[in-house]
Amino acid sequence: MALNKRKIGSTGLQRRVRPRREDDWEMNSADNQSSSSDDDEIEERSSRRPNPGDDDSEEDDEDDSEAESGSNEDSEDDDNEEPAAPKVDLSSISFGALAKAQASLPPSKRRSKSAPTPADDDDDDDDRQPLPRQSSSRKDDPKPKRSSKHAPQEQSSKRPVRRGRDFVPDDTQPRRQQYRDPRFDPLVGRLDEEKAHKNYAFLDEYRDKEMADLRVQIKKTKNLTEKERLKRELLSMESKKKSRVRKEEEQNLLKEHRKREKDLVAQGKTPFYLKKSEQKKQLLTERYASMSKGQVDRAIERKRKKYAGKEKKEMDYLQRRSRS
Repeated sequence: MALNKRKIGSTGLQRRVRPRREDDWEMNSADNQSSSSDDDEIEERSSRRPNPGDDDSEEDDEDDSEAESGSNEDSEDDDNEEPAAPKVDLSSISFGALAKAQASLPPSKRRSKSAPTPADDDDDDDDRQPLPRQSSSRKDDPKPKRSSKHAPQEQSSKRPVRRGRDFVPDDTQPRRQQYRDPRFDPLVGRLDEEKAHKNYAFLDEYRDKEMADLRVQIKKTKNLTEKERLKRELLSMESKKKSRVRKEEEQNLLKEHRKREKDLVAQGKTPFYLKKSEQKKQLLTERYASMSKGQVDRAIERKRKKYAGKEKKEMDYLQRRSRS
């Protein structure tokens, strides 16, 4: 009696199973139940088959051995392949479970998901093209238009309007920025020139040193243009110094005159106020008194040439006017 040799299929305990996480066990429990039910059905079908003769039994044994080897290979392939991810409703999963799943992933997979591949970078670089450069000049901006010629002109809010704007702007001359010194502002109070001159007397010493340095530079420089520039600068500083000296002389003259008048008023006399012409005469007499004879002659000659030039200009003007 030929025995029906049948090899019992591998049970769930004998199968090679990879360790899984708790989340994977919960998600794949349904798949394991379905696979176990399929194995039971295969065993029941094999037990219900009729027993043939010896020749047939040998052939069946060979077929069974081949089938078992094939099933073993299939099981190994199934073990090597990862189980297909089931379709899960993401709305039913809590955020805590998602956070745990993300934390359980290795860092390499996280980087692969977040970081783009070099091929994608190349495609992005190919797609990127340099944008046309836009000029931010005000010339390209269109001027605001009025609805009619009687309507007021619309001012742009991007450029603030100055508070001290001119109603008739003069674009021919460039605007110069006016600086303001609050120390000499009339709103602060009346300026005491004598006191200010005493407080800033050290500036005169600085100016004298600068003039001495300019004279030395004029002697050393060989460049004609640079020498002319230094000479003009020195001449302007000397003229400013002369004007300051004359102003001081006028102030000293008025100061002495007021002092004398106060003494006369104290004696019971009426005060006498100097006119501009009298002030000039007294200034000239005091100035010539401090000069030598040659300096006085040169000063008088300069004055004579100055007045002669003025008279000549006036005569030329009168002659042109009479001809016309």
